[in-house]
Amino acid sequence: MYKKTTLLRPSIKMILFDHDDTLVSTLKAKWAQHKYIARIFYGKKLKNDELRLHWGKPLTLLLKLLYETDHVNIAMSYNIATRSKFPKILFKDTISTLHTLRNLGKKLGLVTATTCSSLKHDLKTLKIPNELFDYIQTEDDTVFHKPDSRVFDPALLWMTKQGIQPHEALYVGDHLNDMLAAKGAGIEFIGIGTGLVSTEEFKKHQAQGINRLADLIDVLHNHTTSQSSWKV
Repeated sequence: MYKKTTLLRPSIKMILFDHDDTLVSTLKAKWAQHKYIARIFYGKKLKNDELRLHWGKPLTLLLKLLYETDHVNIAMSYNIATRSKFPKILFKDTISTLHTLRNLGKKLGLVTATTCSSLKHDLKTLKIPNELFDYIQTEDDTVFHKPDSRVFDPALLWMTKQGIQPHEALYVGDHLNDMLAAKGAGIEFIGIGTGLVSTEEFKKHQAQGINRLADLIDVLHNHTTSQSSWKV
């Protein structure tokens, strides 16, 4: 029997998203790419267990660990040169869900461990409009990374200037590190079962889980309509 998950506060003003395996399908294509690069350029047979161990870490650190190299710039060049062969896929409900959330008056943001250049490539090739987001933060913008809650310091500073408190923000991510970082920063969290972690696993950690991004609309609607049950 799982412990009851904490309900969201009804006053969510800002929704922050992880990028990979939350808004776009990444795991299958990029694991194949990393295995290809490791084999062709480094003579290494990369196994799933090693990928799983390091998945979710900042991209530059991930490349260093997977390929066992200190020459990150060269590793990144291999990644860039081969990424068209292993394209990420936009989840079918991503754009429509983001538009719906904006129409509901929510501010939207990205907090991702990928690099700025990698994110720009994804937004362009997958046709994700930049204007859907009020705030964007990548690996380049902080020295702290999930599960360290300080990864959210730049986002929290930006939200403070917008008059938004941590408890009025929600982070949606696919990894337990996403959950730990968000909760440590005082931000609400919902896990999405489109990556390595299932919704059942999120529930075991007392976090709410959804199967797909579009389910977020129903979750927010259900908690908004129950505002009268909250005591301030």
